[in-house]
Amino acid sequence: MADLGKLFQEAEPYIIEMRRWFHQHPEVSLKEEKTSEKIKEELAAMGIPYEELKPSYGVVATIQGKDSGKVIGARADIDALPVTEDTGLEFSSCNVGEMHACGHDAHIAMLLGVAKVMNQIKDELNGTVKLVFQAAEEIGLGYKEVLDYFHEKGGVDRMIGLHIWSTLPQGEMLLIPGSVFAGGTGFKCKVNGQGGHGARPDLVKDPVKAACDLVLKLAAIPSNFYDVLDHSVVSVGQIHAGTQGNIFPSYAEVDGTTRFYKDGGEQAIKAIMRQIADGVGATYGVDIEVTHRGEIPPVYNTPDYIPRARELAAEVEGLTVSSQTDPICAGDNFGMILREYPGFYGVLGAGKTDEYNYPQHHAKFDIQETEFRKGAEFMGRYIADYLK
Repeated sequence: MADLGKLFQEAEPYIIEMRRWFHQHPEVSLKEEKTSEKIKEELAAMGIPYEELKPSYGVVATIQGKDSGKVIGARADIDALPVTEDTGLEFSSCNVGEMHACGHDAHIAMLLGVAKVMNQIKDELNGTVKLVFQAAEEIGLGYKEVLDYFHEKGGVDRMIGLHIWSTLPQGEMLLIPGSVFAGGTGFKCKVNGQGGHGARPDLVKDPVKAACDLVLKLAAIPSNFYDVLDHSVVSVGQIHAGTQGNIFPSYAEVDGTTRFYKDGGEQAIKAIMRQIADGVGATYGVDIEVTHRGEIPPVYNTPDYIPRARELAAEVEGLTVSSQTDPICAGDNFGMILREYPGFYGVLGAGKTDEYNYPQHHAKFDIQETEFRKGAEFMGRYIADYLK
């Protein structure tokens, strides 16, 4: 087998160059047209065939080894966020109000680095590599096109991915069995009341007080109503109601999100929310509609695959397996793919030493570039080991 460490060291400048290009040209979900074109341009320059995942801007590249054998997939998400960048980086976003504030620029770059090296050693691979560049992850979309493609092509035997993380120290990789990222849903509650004059609360059905009570009761779900053995979150980030201080509005809207790690958590929390909404509605004489969106399961790592992944991570220069055992309280619809095709999601630490590291989705979010080579090399080593 070729010296993978040397090959990825040689590919490191390319990986960093690609990350900087994608960081400078972010595109939000469903608008990743130039991002997709750049990915295809780079794959074409390597002589790697690819297919488009219409109607999204996703792309799948195929590297065929010396025989058909097993098939392994590796995935990167490619969309940016509607955030105005405030990092001061020389390669800051050129697109006002759009930023790679979750590390997807690094994900693309690392997977292109994997493509470069795996293409160099394809004659040593006993099987096929599918490199998936998924669009629209940040809004819970893009995975269906990936699954449709796999269903049409016969699927994969194993699926892997990495998420870079700014608050995990550089040089560490989190590889844990079971749920590594949470499942979750977004939700909206519309509280329908009856408006009127602010001086006569006795003549209205006030949706504002009902909405406030609803928010407090929803926040109590994790500690009082749902499984206390499952880490969970029910949070409200938006309340909208009214137009003026002396007018009771006819409705109020509450918008929030949930997180959980156990299978079945989604349905259990939704049922509790419905029960609470009915109770609050009866108390205040209002009607509460509850809708959910972007429902995703926990990202579940197949336990049997983690020991070998940890061994291979330890072979990467400058990389150690994190001692952390707690999962990450964030969501990712890679869990939808891992529900059908076994595999795992590693978390690559890229927090800068002796600096404050802003979390994902922050306008000052930044990551240590030295870690990209390590992440790419880990994926490359795992792929090569699986297809040896």
